[in-house]
Amino acid sequence: MNIGRIIDIINETDRIKTFILDIDTKAIPGQFGMFWLPGVDQKPMSLSYTYGKMGVTILKLGHFSTKMHELEIGARIGVKGPLGRGYKIKGDNILIVGGGVGNAPLAPLAETALAAGKKVTAILGAQTSREVLFEKRIKKAGAKVLVATDDGTAGHKGYTTDIMMEILKNETFDQCFTCGPEIMMVKVLLQTKEKKIPAQVSLHRYFKCGIGICGQCAMDNTGIRVCKEGPCFRDKEMDKTEEFGKYWRDGASTRLYFGAKK
Repeated sequence: MNIGRIIDIINETDRIKTFILDIDTKAIPGQFGMFWLPGVDQKPMSLSYTYGKMGVTILKLGHFSTKMHELEIGARIGVKGPLGRGYKIKGDNILIVGGGVGNAPLAPLAETALAAGKKVTAILGAQTSREVLFEKRIKKAGAKVLVATDDGTAGHKGYTTDIMMEILKNETFDQCFTCGPEIMMVKVLLQTKEKKIPAQVSLHRYFKCGIGICGQCAMDNTGIRVCKEGPCFRDKEMDKTEEFGKYWRDGASTRLYFGAKK
């Protein structure tokens, strides 16, 4: 494990901050790190900057993320990574569909693809205009960017998959990459399957070790470990597991169903 020092903090939105560390990295977009705050916890986070200085983008949501948001420049944290399997880019015309903080691993993916001469269309979703993440960054890299917000304060009022459906009426792509709410990703894969477009998803599951030993993140009826064989999976791999889009497990291995009332 490395000990990294925070050298920059970027306030992306009201609830999202990016932390840049003094750790040199050359990761594959979609890979993650295990970030450790002594006396608090260790959590997996997708890398939002994968080349040069390591960056991680964190939504203030629970205890760990709240403590991360309280850190200042100069603070030190433990980092294990990059870990896991990232996205694999093929073809020349790429579609990206992201929701919320799920845009974090998609931003370096867009930059990597564009730097390699690919054409990129990115559909970015959020609840409101204040929460749209990395729109300017992805535009600056050269992508065509479309936005969807739940309340209609930016772009299309509705879902990213609404925009995707309209685009696919007249255009096709060599690959589609998605990260965000799992229900959204299920809908993305339904559309790409219909149009015969290969797709890759980035999954979130409860990780304890992050290196494939404990089995906490193994998916039902396949045994594939999200931290080791993923977190980026091919669409065909998702066809084989019974839990994708239905439920995940917490630290006590209790099934938590998507859309269920808490």
